[in-house]
Amino acid sequence: MKVLAIKGSPRAQGNSSLLMEEVLNGLKEKGKEGLEINTINPYQLDINPCINCDNCQQELKCIFDDDMNDLYMKFDRSDIILVATSVYFNGTPAKLKAMIDRCQLIWSSKYIFDNSIIKRDKQRIGYLLATGGAPEYDEQFCCIKKVMKMFFKVINTDFKNKLLISNVDKKPVKNRKKILNKAYQIGLDLTEAFN
Repeated sequence: MKVLAIKGSPRAQGNSSLLMEEVLNGLKEKGKEGLEINTINPYQLDINPCINCDNCQQELKCIFDDDMNDLYMKFDRSDIILVATSVYFNGTPAKLKAMIDRCQLIWSSKYIFDNSIIKRDKQRIGYLLATGGAPEYDEQFCCIKKVMKMFFKVINTDFKNKLLISNVDKKPVKNRKKILNKAYQIGLDLTEAFN
């Protein structure tokens, strides 16, 4: 089982990263033979933003030769894709959004060329872990949920579920044992999904 863990926050040890670590601990706990975890952070990668040049709709190639080329293959090989992120103005941090926008190449391969660059029939599970600094309010996570739903759809991944945690500015995740236990249980449950 191959897991791609995407840490979308620019803070390496922030609240969303702690949630991710607990999910990964749950995945590791089962000791599934062949478990391979690949953790990335878009802020540490060379990812140019999409400039809507339409090149990928003309020749199925992005004009940028950067780390996205490797990410497309990582999406393809993964069985589980986890995205953990803080929420900025109800949406995704800039570098994570740049990564998502560059999936236009995958979209083009599917819908313009009818020749997806990542397998369409492979079972993949997607899971979102998101944290918001403010106390909970209506539609706090509405934008990020919509973006992630489209991201997982484009990369041929079943958006399984999400864990959305509010009020982390006053109540950091590290001090919320119940939330950390829930994240750990998500990892255990995801392991079972592939048994």
